[in-house]
Amino acid sequence: MLSSLKIFLFLQELSELLEEEKLHGVPLLVFANKQDLLNAAKASDITDGLSLHQIRDRPWQIQGCSAYTKEGVKEGLEWISKTVAKNKK
Repeated sequence: MLSSLKIFLFLQELSELLEEEKLHGVPLLVFANKQDLLNAAKASDITDGLSLHQIRDRPWQIQGCSAYTKEGVKEGLEWISKTVAKNKK
């Protein structure tokens, strides 16, 4: 589970990245890792906690996954690959 401090630091870093002019419009993929654990935060809870629905200047996706079992990792990477390719056109 994420501590309040980790969430705060992540929000601060994410905010700075989203404001970076060079990254304007660049797709955002957030992996909600450790979904193989019973106490893992749900992707929907992370979406709400990070206010991802407020992001309007770029495509974004939150992907539940487990780096341990590899479940969901491929799907996230496929999404970012397709989205980047689509945005290049």
